[in-house]
Amino acid sequence: MTEAWGMIIAALLALAGTFGGLIVGRRQVEDQAHIEHEQWLRDQRQQAYGRFLTAWDAAFAAVVKEVELLEEASAVLDRVGTDYSFDEGDWRRAYEVIDEAFSPVKPEQEQVLLLGPDLLDKPATRMGEALERLEPAYVATVTGQPDRSEVTWEEGFQGMQDARQEMLDAMRQQLRSAPKVASKRRLLGRRRRALSG
Repeated sequence: MTEAWGMIIAALLALAGTFGGLIVGRRQVEDQAHIEHEQWLRDQRQQAYGRFLTAWDAAFAAVVKEVELLEEASAVLDRVGTDYSFDEGDWRRAYEVIDEAFSPVKPEQEQVLLLGPDLLDKPATRMGEALERLEPAYVATVTGQPDRSEVTWEEGFQGMQDARQEMLDAMRQQLRSAPKVASKRRLLGRRRRALSG
């Protein structure tokens, strides 16, 4: 009888060992999957942040270039004593330039908002708002009617620079900090929920 009990106990121990090995193996696979996902997400974020800043900088540079060209042309006209009257075509061109410059920014901003983290939501949104505030200031400036805008070109320009710096600071904080490993309590809670069904 003792020999039968010994075999039963040995079988139970082997079964418990196998079950324990499965649990440990599953935890290792889950942990590895979590780590790989975090690395993938970090890479995706880094790429999205770079594309967003590049698109935003290109839009800002295009608008600034247009204003600088206008200022140069105005200076030449002032020197020769000629006044230039803006017409409907100038308005249309101003809006076309701003739309063409700003349209590539929106999809990149959406990617940043999609990938997160929450830390970047406010700065990314603020950058979009800075573009929206600059648009009427730009149009009013290039059409010679600065009183038609809520903000001056200089205020819009400064708002753009401030928004970009805030975003860059948030991106730097996000990318320079090491990824956080989930706490044991959170991991165990997730595993208990998974095991309970």
